This record gives sequence, structure tokens and C-alpha cells, in this order.
Amino acid sequence: MKRLILIAVAALLLAVFLQPKTASAHRNWVDRWAARHAARTPWHAQYNHTMWGQPVALVVPPTARSQTHWGWGVTGTRTTPIYHQFGRSYSAYYQEEPGPLGATPRWPSDTSQFGVYYIRGPY
Repeated sequence: MKRLILIAVAALLLAVFLQPKTASAHRNWVDRWAARHAARTPWHAQYNHTMWGQPVALVVPPTARSQTHWGWGVTGTRTTPIYHQFGRSYSAYYQEEPGPLGATPRWPSDTSQFGVYYIRGPY
């Protein structure tokens, strides 16, 4: 009986101590990959928000990992990860990057053409 209790306690301790390490290691790997991807790509697509005349960042909770783009037509809906992270210390005003950004089309065919783009909030 002592042996069975000892095995159960050992299994419980292993489950408690090993779980957070593997989960955090996976999360750290995903965050590093997302940071590398975000460093090489812009946080917005090629469209401006109609009212502001520039792309608008919609800050979502830091636990948000993916977003849904709704498109009109067959297979127009897709889910993509949210790569970019909004930093707490960023205080600079948006500087327009080189290259033309288009206005919202008269008849948009996708929600990414509205000029509002998701960015995860700070941790």
C-alpha cells in the first residue's frame, strides 16, 4: 500500500513540475518566431483607414494569437496569426513608410482593405 501511495505522489509531483516548463518553453519559442517574423514584415497591409488617412492599429489582448479575415466569395475567409506586438515604451508618432498606401476601395472585397490591423497588447 505504501508503494502505491509513493508512486501516486511521485506521478503527481512530476505532472505538476514538468507541465509549466514545457508550456512556457513552447510559448517562448512561438514568441521568438513571431518576433522574428514581425521584424521583417510591416504591421499593416497596403490600405489606409478612410477617416484617418493612414493605417490604424487595433490593440488586442496579449493572449490573442490569431485573427480572421473575412472575404467575399468562395474560400474568402482565412485565419492568420497575429505577429506584431505593441510595446509599452513606444511613444513616437506613426511615420509613413515609403511606398503608396491605397484608400479603402469603393467596393471592398476583404476586411483587410478597411485599414484597421490587429496588434497584440503589451504583456
